[in-house]
Amino acid sequence: MAIVRSLLIGSLALMLSGCINSTSLVRVKPDGSGTIEQTMLVNLAAVKGMMAGMGAGQTKESPGVLNEAEFKRTAERMGVRPVSLTPVKQGNFEGSKAIFAFDDITKIRLDQDPQVGGPAGAAVSKTGSPIKFALSKQGGSTVLTISVDEKSVASATDKAQTAPSLDQIDPAMMQMVKTMFEGFRILIDLEVDGKIVKTNADYVNGSRITLIELDAAGIFQDEAKLKGLQSKLGPGMSLSELRPFLKDIKGVKVNHPTVTIEYR
Repeated sequence: MAIVRSLLIGSLALMLSGCINSTSLVRVKPDGSGTIEQTMLVNLAAVKGMMAGMGAGQTKESPGVLNEAEFKRTAERMGVRPVSLTPVKQGNFEGSKAIFAFDDITKIRLDQDPQVGGPAGAAVSKTGSPIKFALSKQGGSTVLTISVDEKSVASATDKAQTAPSLDQIDPAMMQMVKTMFEGFRILIDLEVDGKIVKTNADYVNGSRITLIELDAAGIFQDEAKLKGLQSKLGPGMSLSELRPFLKDIKGVKVNHPTVTIEYR
């Protein structure tokens, strides 16, 4: 019974991840201080339906909605200060918008690992944050460098290789997968307080840069390209090796492993 229960919980966790809409916006000033705005939404109707269907029971609180105690613990783990926590509802999705403040961006710990019950960025891996920030001055400009740990991406591609081949999934099951991930989105944006003078980033809109975006609405538009991507995944593939195969996938934006922004 314990093994069956563990399998049920594992399956439930995977399905719940498809019910998540998570956005993070890091705003940084020239002196390195700033804020992090994180909105974590969960499709409550889908979550409750799946939990009831698998006999997982009901939770006391709505998943995705932080309480004050969790909000403060999240801030402590991230090395930031809690500012405000606001309930949010968008259609079938409900959750929270959490705002944090920091004095030095190089000291924050940010991990885009959305979990039911907490906002994206709430978790910090055992090996430390996979996203690192460095700040320096160059004449009258500020230079911000964002680096992603390539090992964390390699670990993710290892897990992806164990997933069932999309070629082996029948159309009815594929439609179920699409339905399960309807509304799923993960986004990390960074906005500098000033004008960008120079950057190697690919996805720039004014003073805002998209570091990563995964949007199921676009990802599932072209199944052929999605299957082609899965066939190209290799064990331990780094972000640098993976990026060329992602450019043709709608709904996916992944910037360079190291992004440099000069602004003033």
